[in-house]
Parts: sequence; structure tokens; C-alpha cells
Amino acid sequence: MAYEFLSRFKWTAEDMGEVMIAIQDGTAPQQAAKNWADKHPDKVREWIKGLQPVNGDPLKLSYAAWDSEIASTNVLKYVLEQKLGYKVTALQVEIGPMWTGVAGGSVDATAAAWLPLTHADYWAQYKDKVDDIGTSMTGVMSGLVVPSYVPIDSIEDLKPPQ
Repeated sequence: MAYEFLSRFKWTAEDMGEVMIAIQDGTAPQQAAKNWADKHPDKVREWIKGLQPVNGDPLKLSYAAWDSEIASTNVLKYVLEQKLGYKVTALQVEIGPMWTGVAGGSVDATAAAWLPLTHADYWAQYKDKVDDIGTSMTGVMSGLVVPSYVPIDSIEDLKPPQ
């Protein structure tokens, strides 16, 4: 059942931003997740529709210490525990251990796999040992930005003079 729920977990950059901003403004991550879920019951209902709660089954999630992943994991943890009856452990780790944990089975899932680009090397290494159950958010990407007053045409222009 957790697999089905995780495959249904879809949200927007604005959804994630609400949780991230609340945390940055001083709300505890767990409370920010609860507040978001309470504010968006239709979305939560869609994720859990037809799923039967369990009675304290353990589930282990891992995540990187990125604001986006703190937000995602806390929302997942809240819904899994409060709506579906799991006992969730959320482990904050570096990216390498996050992937090796899922691939090796010491962790059940992560919502912090940035595919296809950011974690492409880990995907290449572990794709036969993990199951990609889908995209949780579309239309987002990570990249490099500089202030508009910096006169550059390419990243090469950022190199210091020799």
C-alpha cells in the first residue's frame, strides 16, 4: 500500500514552496507538513483514495538535507502516519548513502531522487536495484543563476582571470 501511495504522490512547486517557506519562517518541519496537509485535504484524499490503513507497520524514508526534500519527506511522513497508519522513520543522510540505502534495502524509499539529471550517476549505478515509481513534481529544475548586473555570456566567463 505504501508503494501505491508513493506512486500517487504528486504536488507542485507552489505546494512544496508553502512548506519550505513555513519551515524557513520558523515552523517545525512536522508542523509545517501537518498545516499543509490540513490546508489541502482534497490533494491528500486523492493520494490515499481506496487505500486501507495499516496498524503501525514500519517504513523507513531517507532524504537529503535540502529544503525541498525536508518539505517533501515531512509531508510524506505525516500522511503515511496520520492517514495510513505507518510508523515512519525519516533518516536525513547525504545523497550517496540515500541511494545505497534504497538500493541495499536498509531504506524503503526516498522522495529525493532528482532524475533524470541531478542524480544521473547514482541512477546509472543503482537502476537495477531500485524501482523508479514516478515523478512527484514536474516543471522544476536545478541550475545556476547569477545577478543580472554580472556581465557574462557563458559559465566560462565566471572563471577568475589568470
